[in-house]
Amino acid sequence: MAKEKKQFTDYFTDFAQKWVPDSYVIALVLTIVAFILALLFTSSGPLDTVIAWGNGFWTLLAFSMQMSLIVITGYALATTPVCTRLISSVCSKPNSPTAVYIYVVLLSAIGFYLNWGFGLVFAALICKNLAVQAEQKHILIDYRYLCGAAWTPFFIWHMGLSGSAPLLVATADHFMVKEIGVIPISMTIFHPYNLILTILSVIAILVLFGFVLQPKDKTKMISISQWNPELANITTPVMPKKKDIKTPSEWVTYTPWCSYIIGCMFLVYLGYHFFVLGKSLDINVLNFLFLTLIIWLYGSPAALLQAVKASTPAAWGVILQFPFYAGIYGIMKYTGLVDTIASWVIAFSNETTFPAIAAILTGIISYFIPSGGSKWVIEAPFLIPAGQALGIPDAQTVIAYMFGGDLTALVQPFFAVPFMAVCGLEFKDFVGYSFVAFIVLGIIMVVGLTVIPFAI
Repeated sequence: MAKEKKQFTDYFTDFAQKWVPDSYVIALVLTIVAFILALLFTSSGPLDTVIAWGNGFWTLLAFSMQMSLIVITGYALATTPVCTRLISSVCSKPNSPTAVYIYVVLLSAIGFYLNWGFGLVFAALICKNLAVQAEQKHILIDYRYLCGAAWTPFFIWHMGLSGSAPLLVATADHFMVKEIGVIPISMTIFHPYNLILTILSVIAILVLFGFVLQPKDKTKMISISQWNPELANITTPVMPKKKDIKTPSEWVTYTPWCSYIIGCMFLVYLGYHFFVLGKSLDINVLNFLFLTLIIWLYGSPAALLQAVKASTPAAWGVILQFPFYAGIYGIMKYTGLVDTIASWVIAFSNETTFPAIAAILTGIISYFIPSGGSKWVIEAPFLIPAGQALGIPDAQTVIAYMFGGDLTALVQPFFAVPFMAVCGLEFKDFVGYSFVAFIVLGIIMVVGLTVIPFAI
């Protein structure tokens, strides 16, 4: 049998396998790069840069805990009997490789659009379940490619309902309210400028992974059980064995009544948050909601504890790597490197090109400070005045920021750490595919931000 011709995506995946290190090593390399850039382009000396790095190192501890809880509680939720059956039912529909890939893109896109934190775990679990059911049906797919297809829709999270920047500028007391006032989400998330470009992006991802990039060489395809047999064992929920209760402590531990009382407290507070205060979903409330669900669905404390213990190993990457990214954040912010980079790019802008250039700038900074919310605090003070000086509506600048930061996530493993942990892969295993999407979506972003009219 003749050897099949190498696809152009194979070159990217082969390169990634050979040259792209593990995500933790990428964090170390980026730290060194940021350190060198600060020495070259700011007035900071080596000691000043190290101090800036150290001052920033622990600034993401709260975020690290939030992300860890999203992974742990989201994973525990998905392994409850009811959720296992629901995910299995949803993933049983596709009956061809193309259908599997299109399905994972659509479902992941919905998850990321609704909430980025939920989407991280949801996309990974959908991906695993589709891979298992495809193998059971003898549908030949590549698990690494499937994970790339599931990860790429992360690009749209900031354009969706949990976008940090648009939600922040829509609040009454945000940090730049004196400069721009309150910008309702009708002018950002639900503005046609954002919706049109978001829809075009999803269509592009569907076409890429559903048709254009599909692996052709069957000898190189690896199923989920070939990749890691343990990953394919996803149908059995984590539940403790029934226990013969003999003591009061065992009664409290192995019966659900204590959990139900606490669960009622969770429900009352959620009702107060949403219906009395009228507040929206954020990462803390999302974790609160996940905890509420697993408390009720597992019932007994013993069942919940066993599920959480089984879920905890998936969070190790978040715990280890996020402080290093916080250190990079410190270098960028406290040495003034972020302002230096911004001044270079903005100098080349005009009224027509500013949105696209602002997005590109945001993407560059995002590679070193991969955070949608905290990075906006750094960039807004110079992006907003620059846009205003060129006559750009503030809402349009916010939307440009939303797109630029998300694009970089396709080639930067920071946000992918929880996704990778659940899927059981490293970034280099699927970045070759997301890199192709990065190029295509980057072109769509630049052209769209430039030619789509922004009507106030």
